[in-house]
Amino acid sequence: MSEEKRVVELDQYEHRAIVNIINDMRTKMIQEQKDDEFITEILQKVIDAPTKKKSLFKKDKDRDER
Repeated sequence: MSEEKRVVELDQYEHRAIVNIINDMRTKMIQEQKDDEFITEILQKVIDAPTKKKSLFKKDKDRDER
């Protein structure tokens, strides 16, 4: 059984907001002395997520869609 994965496209401001929200949650869990390992793993995935540059040329865009 394969795991379902989701892909979300964010601009740099949305990405920064998500990182801050997750980090705030992690900080709160640490203060409450709760296990934060799961949140830390998610935070690391979001921070390390690859970027996708937008093409300025239509020719490149058409090639990517194929």
